Amino acid sequence: MGGNPIQLDYTLLFTLFFPIVFSLIFFVFAVYLMVSALRHFKRQAAFDQTLLLKLEELIKLQTQQSDRTA
Repeated sequence: MGGNPIQLDYTLLFTLFFPIVFSLIFFVFAVYLMVSALRHFKRQAAFDQTLLLKLEELIKLQTQQSDRTA
C-alpha cells in the first residue's frame, strides 16, 4: 500500500503572503514612528515655549534687582 502522500506546496505562501504581510507591518511601523515623532516635537515645542517664558521672567527679575542695588 505505497503511494505518495499529499505534499503541500508553500511557494505561493512564500511568494505572495509573506512579502505582503512584511510590507504591511513595515508600513504600519513607519506610520507609528512618524506619528510618535510628530507628537514628541509638538510637546517639545510647548515645553521650550514655557521654558523661554520662565527664563524671560527670571531675566526681568534679575534686571529689576540689579537696578535697585545700583
